Amino acid sequence: LINWEYLPTALAPDQEYDQFGCFSGSAVTLDDGKHLLMYTGVKKVKLPNGEETDIQTQCIAIGDGVNYKKHPNIPVITADMLPEGCSKVDFRDPKIWRKEDGSYLCVVGNRPADGSGQVVLFSSKNAIDWKYEDILSYNGNRLGKMWECPDFFKLGDKYVLSFSPQGIEKKDGKYPNLFQTGYIVGDYDYDKNEFKHGDFYEFDNGHDFYAVQTFLDDKGRRIAIGWMDMWESHMPTKEDGWCGALTMPRELTLGDDNKIKMNPIEEIELLREECIS
Repeated sequence: LINWEYLPTALAPDQEYDQFGCFSGSAVTLDDGKHLLMYTGVKKVKLPNGEETDIQTQCIAIGDGVNYKKHPNIPVITADMLPEGCSKVDFRDPKIWRKEDGSYLCVVGNRPADGSGQVVLFSSKNAIDWKYEDILSYNGNRLGKMWECPDFFKLGDKYVLSFSPQGIEKKDGKYPNLFQTGYIVGDYDYDKNEFKHGDFYEFDNGHDFYAVQTFLDDKGRRIAIGWMDMWESHMPTKEDGWCGALTMPRELTLGDDNKIKMNPIEEIELLREECIS
C-alpha cells in the first residue's frame, strides 16, 4: 500500500453504453482468483427538446489484475430496474460485495423525485443477473442532494453506510469542502433490509477528501482511500497536464461512541528513515 506500479489502462470507453466514460465503481475477487469489476458506464443522448442528458448504467468486466474484458451481457443494471420516483439520470458508483453464501449485493447512488439523495440496493446470485431490492437509506432533503460513491460495510458489530453528499452548505465550521464525504452507523437486518442508524458525521473536516471507498485486506483491516482535488476546485497542476491524487490509506476502527476513528496504516513506517530525537 506504499509503493505502487503504473499498469496499462484497465477500462476505456470503447462501447456504446460507456462512450462518455467508465465512471467509478468497485471490485470483488472471484473463486478462481480473478477480479470482477463493477463500474458506471455513461453515454450521452439527445432529448426531444434538443438538450443532452446522461444515461448511466452499471457494467461489469472480469480480469486478472492487468487485462480486463467487458462481459457481453452488459449493462447488467439499468435505470429501468428502478421503481417509480427514482431518478433515471443520476444513478452511479456501484459498490459490490459478496455474502457468505456466495451471492452478491451492491449499493448504488441515486436521486429520488424530491431531488435529494438516496442509496439503492440490488442483489444477484451470479453477478450477471441483478434485481432491485429496496432503498437502503433515503436523504429526505436533510443532507444535501445526490449521494455519490456509497459504501456499505460492517465495522466491529455495527454497519456503516458511507457516502459523498453534494450540496451541504458550510455551517458552524462543518462541511468546509466543496462536497463532503461522511458516514452513518447503525444496525442492519438483511432479511428485512432495515437499517436503523444514528447521525451523519464527516470522515474528515479538511478539504479534498472525497469519494471514499473501503476494502477489507488480508489482515482483516478496513482500509479507506479517498480522492484529493475536487473537479470544480482551482487546480494549478492543470497547467502541467495533470490533476488529482489519492489519499494516504487509512485504517478505520469504531469507537465506543459509534464514531469512526482513522489512523494511517502501519506500513507508512516503511517510509521513515533515520530517527532524530
